[in-house]
Amino acid sequence: MSHLIAHVVLANAANPTPAPWRIITKMAYFAGLIGTIGVCMLYLIVLRPVLRRASVAPGDRAVLQRRAGLILALVGTWFLVSLYFQIAGKASRIKGKEIPYTEGLRPSTIWQYVRVPANPGEWVSSGTLTLVQYLLWGLSAVALMLLWSSRIRARTTTVVWAGLVLVFVAYQVTLLPPDFGKETSFDVIDALLDHLHVFAVSTWVGGITGLVALAATRSRLTPAAGTTWAQLWTRFSTLALVAVGCLLISGLFLAWTYVGSPGELFSTSFGRFLLVKVSLVATMIVVGGLNEFVMMPRIARARAAGEEGSVFRLALRAFPALVGIEVTLAVGVLFVLSFLTGSSRDEAGDPDPALSGGIFAIGALLVVMLVISFVATAKLSERLSRPVRTETVPETVKARS
Repeated sequence: MSHLIAHVVLANAANPTPAPWRIITKMAYFAGLIGTIGVCMLYLIVLRPVLRRASVAPGDRAVLQRRAGLILALVGTWFLVSLYFQIAGKASRIKGKEIPYTEGLRPSTIWQYVRVPANPGEWVSSGTLTLVQYLLWGLSAVALMLLWSSRIRARTTTVVWAGLVLVFVAYQVTLLPPDFGKETSFDVIDALLDHLHVFAVSTWVGGITGLVALAATRSRLTPAAGTTWAQLWTRFSTLALVAVGCLLISGLFLAWTYVGSPGELFSTSFGRFLLVKVSLVATMIVVGGLNEFVMMPRIARARAAGEEGSVFRLALRAFPALVGIEVTLAVGVLFVLSFLTGSSRDEAGDPDPALSGGIFAIGALLVVMLVISFVATAKLSERLSRPVRTETVPETVKARS
């Protein structure tokens, strides 16, 4: 994601202190992008498959379907509004010339920005690419906004698929820079891993945010909904595990790309902000570990014991409260991202990174290690979730005593 942010401001401005309006607009924009991708993935991969099960009470299904549709519509509305303020920020820096942000907000200024001609040697101008990308993002937001209508919510799955495909295609526009055709193999790998990083973060953070918002319906659900929510948390934990794995792999590569040496994490402003971001993400992973190894086993044991009330309390009160901490930390990550521009290599005057056989070998080793650790994590969590066996005294022994 740092790769994407690096293109939001001037490349030659090494991590300047952003103006307040830039912080607000970036946070709003990334919240909209993460929410759109994450909540759509949540609905298609987690919520819809669980709600289609015959064990879900019809009343609970209706409540959760309606709330999910409204959350998606709200995310689309937020995203559409934030897109305008974000492109206004781009328009206020036409061809490297700064103009007041209030002027960038004018539709005429935005139109002037997207019509700036391409530089010599470019196949298309950056303004045209921005226009195409933001139009596609806008269409995805509008598609989700249709879910404000109760009639459209009857076709939520179709609408969500449309929104997700549009936002995915729009994001791929960044793979077609104005100087397309001049990229090195490093540029291609860097861009692909950056895309993987963004979608992994969105799936994880956007998904847990959507689940926390969805859990607010607990006052309208039946006691049996605890089992449904236990299934939702279980299914999402698998999705989150995959997303965190992709996040770690891509994040390590991007960190190596932007930071030349470990010492630059402390000696450069970019490195210090990156260190804060990594610390927040690491804390989120620790909280996620508590969910996986403490809360999920407790819910599983309560289900096995038939304690319906405990399942409801754990799945719809205790678990969302703990996950809410992850959401709060994610907001902190968005704030720090607003300060990440340029790179530590630029600040320290280091040469650009170069791929080698050793880098690929280290990357392959990390992938293998992560896969092994995540498989072990899943098995350990499953083992902890097994009901505790209690020793029973045979009736014959009781009779003798």
